[in-house]
Amino acid sequence: MASVTLSGINKWYGGAVHAVQDISFKIEDGEFFGLLGPSGSGKTSVLRMLAGLERPTSGTIAFDGRSVEAETPQARNVAMVFEQNALYPHMTARQNISYPLKIRGTAKPEIEAKVAEVASLLNIGHVIDRRASQMSGGQQQRVAIARALVRRPNLLCLDEPIAHLDTLLRARLRGELKRLQRSLGTTSVIVTHDPIEAMTMTDRIALMRDGVMQQVGTADDIFMRPVNAFVAQFFGLHSMNVITVSDIVETPELVGQCGTQKVALPGCVKPHVGAKSRKLQLGSRPSSVSVYRQGEAPRSGDTVVISGRVYVAEQLGDAILVTVQAGDATLQAMTLPTDRFGLDEPVDLVIREDALYVFDGEDQRTLRFASGQSAPRIDRLASYA
Repeated sequence: MASVTLSGINKWYGGAVHAVQDISFKIEDGEFFGLLGPSGSGKTSVLRMLAGLERPTSGTIAFDGRSVEAETPQARNVAMVFEQNALYPHMTARQNISYPLKIRGTAKPEIEAKVAEVASLLNIGHVIDRRASQMSGGQQQRVAIARALVRRPNLLCLDEPIAHLDTLLRARLRGELKRLQRSLGTTSVIVTHDPIEAMTMTDRIALMRDGVMQQVGTADDIFMRPVNAFVAQFFGLHSMNVITVSDIVETPELVGQCGTQKVALPGCVKPHVGAKSRKLQLGSRPSSVSVYRQGEAPRSGDTVVISGRVYVAEQLGDAILVTVQAGDATLQAMTLPTDRFGLDEPVDLVIREDALYVFDGEDQRTLRFASGQSAPRIDRLASYA
């Protein structure tokens, strides 16, 4: 096991693509760490540099304080599991798992003991003598993970290892991987584009966009206190609603322009309206938005009310996800499963003051969290150490 520190990592491809831009963070010994972001965010490039498959253009990577940029994956003792399991199809599960130990020259009794141990941990003892072609996708991926773990690596790198599996199996393997990592204490890093996967499996998460680190923290930290509008919209089961309100004035109540409609704003917005900039972005989670038929919404000084038409209502079993078109903005709300709204029905959306996020209208940084607290004006990179 090892702690891993990345300092000032940059990666250029061909001198034209700056794929990873000045990344710094630390993975604690035994921690399950997530690299999260949309396609092209640079997360796989970071993982490949951690594993030793690629070298950074600049910056340092240290295992337990020892610089390893020039070392091979073997010298670093890093194991990697890919989305496609890359098993040897002509070998049995036992032969696949034992192969890394065999090429190291490990004694046969020790190989047998280690294979039996890891097969038991991953619940694949009943398929241990089957060939890869005779196993299901989930069994194959368990064998691939066992093959990585049998070496007892300093760092286990997981590159979207369950992304290709069906929904139910993916959910089951999420839990199994988390329990396995906890029981072994292996320092692990998983790359994923799925926020739910990152939230449910990892101890901490680094969220990336276009090669730039946006925020590092626990799932609770990032969900409740996102540093900007992008993080707020990307992170979570349902994207946060974010609307732009411009031309904010006091008349004497605070009002702004949201598309073609004027919107009255609660007092919590006033401290964040600049003397020159009269534009802000307001956000709220779908679970904190209430839907009323137009004209029936309660109005008060501590709510934001936005009018629109129902675009679609999706039955989720224990709730209904209502998507509303309000001018150019698309907003979502979670309602009770007994509520019924028709397509194109005019509705009002109500957001309470205590559920309202406020973002800067220019750079999208967070000015206020839904808890009612103003966001501290600090360099977000300071939180990476």
